[in-house]
Amino acid sequence: MFRSIADYLFFSIQSIPIILLGWVHLAKSGSIYIFTFWNKKAPLDKVFFILLFLQLMLCNFSWFRYDVTFFDMAETVYISPKWNFFFILLSLLNFFFLGFWKTSWIRIWFFSTQLMMLIILLWGYLEPTRYFFDFLNPSEIHYRVTFFAFVLISSLTFLFGYLSFQDEDKRFEMS
Repeated sequence: MFRSIADYLFFSIQSIPIILLGWVHLAKSGSIYIFTFWNKKAPLDKVFFILLFLQLMLCNFSWFRYDVTFFDMAETVYISPKWNFFFILLSLLNFFFLGFWKTSWIRIWFFSTQLMMLIILLWGYLEPTRYFFDFLNPSEIHYRVTFFAFVLISSLTFLFGYLSFQDEDKRFEMS
């Protein structure tokens, strides 16, 4: 039994260089693919891609700060909206659909989901207990910079998506 464990460990140690070589090859080929993918994109598409990525990242942060006192000790709690799954899912789908693949139905998907997200953000700002939080006193909640950054990035994503699609249509008309 000890002999088989020793053989296994000896084989595992000898396998490390070839495993590392495989990972290096995979990282190298993946980096080359991403580099060529990035160079093929138009400048407006690059900005649009970055905005989609930022939108995806910002929806994962907490948007609100709640100051609460437990036993005469003030604590700050950072919370996300209760509809956070909605923002994460739409941002994730928009990033993968529009970052790597564009068709006519994707345009309809993008504009409808982005507009729906912006409406819910605005409605949630005006009536926060409906979409953002329901167990807290709304006057004790403070909006964080990440909320306003997400709203700004989402608006810019909508705008640059429109401009990117217009630019794409012009390029296809010329060819």
